[in-house]
Amino acid sequence: MSCPSEFVMAPSGNACILQCPEAKNYALTANGPTLSCTYTSDPTISVMLNNVPMYQQNPPGPTVSYNTLPNKTVYQTEIDRFTNAMAIADAKIDKSVKLKTAFTSLQDAEAARDQAPDAYQSARIAYYTMVKGEGWIEQEKNRIANVEAQPVVNDYLRQYNELEKKRDQQKSVLEVANAMKNKLLSVQGNMEYSVGAFQKQIGDIKNQINMDKKKQIEEAESTTNWIDTLLNWLIALATIVAIVLLVRYYMRSRVQSPDPSTMIPR
Repeated sequence: MSCPSEFVMAPSGNACILQCPEAKNYALTANGPTLSCTYTSDPTISVMLNNVPMYQQNPPGPTVSYNTLPNKTVYQTEIDRFTNAMAIADAKIDKSVKLKTAFTSLQDAEAARDQAPDAYQSARIAYYTMVKGEGWIEQEKNRIANVEAQPVVNDYLRQYNELEKKRDQQKSVLEVANAMKNKLLSVQGNMEYSVGAFQKQIGDIKNQINMDKKKQIEEAESTTNWIDTLLNWLIALATIVAIVLLVRYYMRSRVQSPDPSTMIPR
């Protein structure tokens, strides 16, 4: 069971109540089962608190606003009643009493400033708003912005300007790098073209050498064949000449040597 975020749990632990405005010096008091927000400097001024139901969280989780609950009108009715009653109670308080009470609360909160900084700020705002009027809070916001926030803003601006300066420097370096990259790519392209052309020339030369070599081999083979043919013809001719010479020699020998059987005896 939980209370909506606009409420707190009652001391009994089984209901919800609105929180007393401590910045206005109201504190929670009890008279039997009745709970009230009582002005600390004048106990006769108080606003009664009514219990409102708790709601069940299933599964458990962070508290939610009463506006999201089905029975939100119950909570809204109590908020409206308490606001009107608190306005009437504030009207009963003498301004000097309020101022004195607020100053006392500020002194007490300042003594425990380190332990409870939020309580100190609430007491400070309540006191100076009462002294200087509702416009003081806006002036205080501007002062805090100039005194406390402005140095932080200036530091961020300084860091931003330094980052911008580094970005510009990096941009210049990047432009130079891109230019060098383009040049390198151009040189690489030219080199690739030159290497390709050179390889083509080498290929052409190799092809020409192979063609010349093949031609020389063919010419050599053709010359060898012609020589072999010529030698064969020469051998054949020499053989024929030798045969002719042998035949002539044989014929001449027969003519010069007569047959004995043909000779006439004397």
